[in-house]
Parts: sequence; structure tokens; C-alpha cells
Amino acid sequence: MYRVDISPDAKFVLNTYVDLCLEDNGEDCAMRLLDSYEEGIEYLEKTPEAGCGRLQYIPSKYRVRRFWPHLWFVYQIIHMEQVVKIEYIIDDRQNYGSFVR
Repeated sequence: MYRVDISPDAKFVLNTYVDLCLEDNGEDCAMRLLDSYEEGIEYLEKTPEAGCGRLQYIPSKYRVRRFWPHLWFVYQIIHMEQVVKIEYIIDDRQNYGSFVR
């Protein structure tokens, strides 16, 4: 089992989207987003290699996995430490290329 670390930047993005869901669609939507996030984390703990293919502009050192419509984890796997490091959460509708270098 892998340990999942999430960067402060990724946490900020997650919290921003939770707040937007809450404002625009209510508490149920925000809770579904948080549940989906937690399910994504649990999935990465068990099967980090299963992250799917590629997104344009994402460097090859990263893997990606969608956990909510248009929201993706961008992460690296450090096998020797059994750690998954989520460095970014991106919205595939945004110009995310400038955030991932």
C-alpha cells in the first residue's frame, strides 16, 4: 500500500473547487466532490500505476488520473518510498500548461 501526499497547491485547488460547488450547486455537490476525491486517494493508495494515459502539456515524469468531471490528479510515484505525490490538481477546461512545468 502506498502513502499519498498532496501538495499545498493541489489542496488549494481542491478547496477552491469545493467552495465553487457549494456556492453554485449546494452542499450535496460539494460533498460528492469530496467523496470522489477520497475515493481517488484510496485508489492511488492501492494501484498508483493505474493512472491513465496522457494529457496534453503534462511532462512525462507525471501520471494523471481523473477523479471528478474535468478535474485530474497530476502525480509522481516514488516506488522506493512507496509514496504517491500529488503535485497538482488541474481542470482540463483551463489553460493548465503554464502551471505544470
